[in-house]
Amino acid sequence: MTAQTPLRVGLIGCGAHGRSLAEALLASPLWQLVACADPDPAARATVASEYIVPYPAVEELLTGTAVDAVVLATPPDCLYETALAAMQAHKHVLAEKPIGMDETEAAQLAEAVVRADVCYMAGYSFRFCPAVQQLHDLLHAGVVGEIYAVQGSIGVAPLNLGWHASPLTGGGPLLYVGSHLVDEILWAVDDLPEEVTAHVRYRADTGADETVSFQIRFSRGAMATGLVTQAADGFFNHLELYGRDGRISLRGVDYLNYTLEVLSKTVPAYIEPTLIHPRVYGDPKHAMLTAELAAFAQAIHERRPPIVTVHDGQRVLRVLDGILESARRGAAVWLQ
Repeated sequence: MTAQTPLRVGLIGCGAHGRSLAEALLASPLWQLVACADPDPAARATVASEYIVPYPAVEELLTGTAVDAVVLATPPDCLYETALAAMQAHKHVLAEKPIGMDETEAAQLAEAVVRADVCYMAGYSFRFCPAVQQLHDLLHAGVVGEIYAVQGSIGVAPLNLGWHASPLTGGGPLLYVGSHLVDEILWAVDDLPEEVTAHVRYRADTGADETVSFQIRFSRGAMATGLVTQAADGFFNHLELYGRDGRISLRGVDYLNYTLEVLSKTVPAYIEPTLIHPRVYGDPKHAMLTAELAAFAQAIHERRPPIVTVHDGQRVLRVLDGILESARRGAAVWLQ
C-alpha cells in the first residue's frame, strides 16, 4: 500500500448519512468502496453495486471482503461494538460521532486502539466545515487572545422518526448535534473542562431530550454556555467567542452556509468589525465529508494519529455524561 494506492474500504450503516458517505467515497481517488453492510436489505441495496458487495452483518463484511478500513455510519448504540469488531480484525476505523453512548464505551475504545495498533478517527465532520476551520485558524493567529467566554447554540427540527427519536438508540439532539457543539467548544478553548451544570427538558412522547442548557467551567477560568434543542424549525449552529483581545462570531443557517464576524484589538485587519463569508470548494453537499475522508486516508498512509482522535471523542462524551448527570442531580458535576 502506497500513498498513491486507493484504500479499500467497507461502509457499515447505509442509512441517509451512510449514503452521503458512500457518495463521497465513490467520488474520491483516495478510496475504493468495495463492500457495505446493513441489516436492512433496502438500505444496503441503495449502496450495493456490481463492485460493492452487500452484507447483512458486520462480521460477514469483515471476513468476506478484503478491506483496509471501515467507515461506520450506524446509530450511536451500535458504534462501540461495531468499532471493536473492526479493530479486532485489524481494520482502520472512521466512526461517526459521538463514537459511543457514554464515556465508558469511549475509554474502552481508546484501549482497543492501542491494542490493535490501527488508526481510529472520530467522525466530527463539523471540524472540516470551511467556516469552522477558518475560525480555528483565526484563534491560532491570536485574533482574540486568551478566551474568557463562549456562548454556543445548535438545533434541529423535531426528531420524530427512527433511531433519532429514541433515547435507547442514542436519539435526541444532545448526542445527535450537541456532541458537535461540545466538540467545537472544546476545540476552540483548548483547555480541560472541570465542571458542568445543566438542565434538560424531555419530550413526553419519545422520552428523548428536547432542549438542553449547560455551562462548562474550564481549568484556566474560561466559561462556556450552550443550548441544544430539537424545538427549532431547522438546523442552526452558532458560536460566540470572547477573548482578551477580541471576539469572533460564527453563525450557520445550514450545514455549509456560515458567516464569521471578527473584531480584534491587536490584528490590524480586524480593528473594525469584519464580516467573512468562507468559501466552499468542490461539491458543497460533500465538502465536509470529502475533507474528513481525505484526512483519514492521510493519517493511515502516514501512520500517525488522525486530526480527531478517539481521545477527542472521549472528552466530548465525558462532558455529555456530566450534562446528563448534572440535570439528574440538580447540581454541578466535577469532570476531572
